[in-house]
Amino acid sequence: MNILELVKKLYPFNYSVTGHGNDSAIEVMCSELDFDVHEYRSGQSLNGWHIPPEMTVIKAEIRKEGNLVYDGGISPLGVVSQTDNFQGSVTLDELKKNIFSDEKNMDAIPYHWSRLYRPNEPLWGFCVPASTVETWTDGNYDVDLRVTKSAATMKVLTYKLPGKSDDTILLHAHNCHPFQANDDISGVATGIRLMQNLSRISERRYSYVLMISPELFGPLYWLNDLDSKDIDHIKGAIMLKSVGNNSSLRLQQSFSGDSVIDTAAHSVMSTNYNTYDWGEFRTIYGNDETVFESPPFNIPSISLTRWPFPEYHTDRDTPDKIFEDRLADTVNTVFDICMALEMNICLKPCFKGLVNLSHYGLYKPVPPVESEGVNYSSNAGRWNNLMNALPRLMDRSTGLIEISQRYELPIIEVYEYVNLWIDEGLAEAC
Repeated sequence: MNILELVKKLYPFNYSVTGHGNDSAIEVMCSELDFDVHEYRSGQSLNGWHIPPEMTVIKAEIRKEGNLVYDGGISPLGVVSQTDNFQGSVTLDELKKNIFSDEKNMDAIPYHWSRLYRPNEPLWGFCVPASTVETWTDGNYDVDLRVTKSAATMKVLTYKLPGKSDDTILLHAHNCHPFQANDDISGVATGIRLMQNLSRISERRYSYVLMISPELFGPLYWLNDLDSKDIDHIKGAIMLKSVGNNSSLRLQQSFSGDSVIDTAAHSVMSTNYNTYDWGEFRTIYGNDETVFESPPFNIPSISLTRWPFPEYHTDRDTPDKIFEDRLADTVNTVFDICMALEMNICLKPCFKGLVNLSHYGLYKPVPPVESEGVNYSSNAGRWNNLMNALPRLMDRSTGLIEISQRYELPIIEVYEYVNLWIDEGLAEAC
């Protein structure tokens, strides 16, 4: 099955932080990977965050003079998440204070989510296409908005691929937006396919964990349950957020911007795309990176996204708006980032003095001399420079990602070249 087909299988569920939609989708996800499921009860609090209950809409009607003008139950986005109940007669001006629309997408029903995170702020409301609101005329409107809220559990899914080391790279996608394909079922599907691809590597240096959870809540509660040893093993996190639409993949750096996972991502994206859009922490996209980067965890977290896109946070975010080639490109890019980390070995020399590299088939010739001298900025020139500098770079601390960036060469080619030195007994990985 391709990635888009998996998106379509995972799309038609009424996702939220808690609820039957999330619970039902777990069976589909577990048919792809053998996830561990961690549960946290609604009402549980941590650092001022409260896991919300499951909300069920009983009735959500707006009438004028007895005629139905809007039914919020026709769409899972039709009422505000965790809305208060309200029954009464209001003027059009009063009603509009509790109506939420997307003026850029006149026929779209927006997703209103803020009450999930701010339960103490009084709010009742409907999400209505702006084109519908435009048809309403002055007068009194009768509102009958009734929901029930019941105890449930938040489910956090994790799947681990063990490596030779306990040092771990964590991948995260969220599953709390109802019927929205790109945000972030695209991230869920690419994460699953990525782990399946990584599982085919026979010998992994790193361990890898894929976490699928409601945003903010899931990582927050899961990290709180980890012991300090497990936390210390997480060397970096990659956020997969809205990655299937027809835009270029963008990179958001971690808080420090200089972690090994930042360097790996820049190395891969410069090789794969030549030019690409990137930004510092929280300047491209805002999501779970703040949880992972919070003390005492301080986990360097990068984000990959194709945001913004016109259908964002509306019922127009459907599978037909995302593309297999974009999903596959995301999987391939993140796989390459993981491979760069796998190849990021340091070296120590196993020789004394100058080595006759041509004797070992390791010589990279000097480019032809041009009118202005040797062009060391050419591909051949950069390889010749790397060859001559490599013995001094065998200092047990300089990794291949740094070397490949310094000489602007693909890390996989540098890795293959270095392994020739190792095969000849001239160097050892350390």
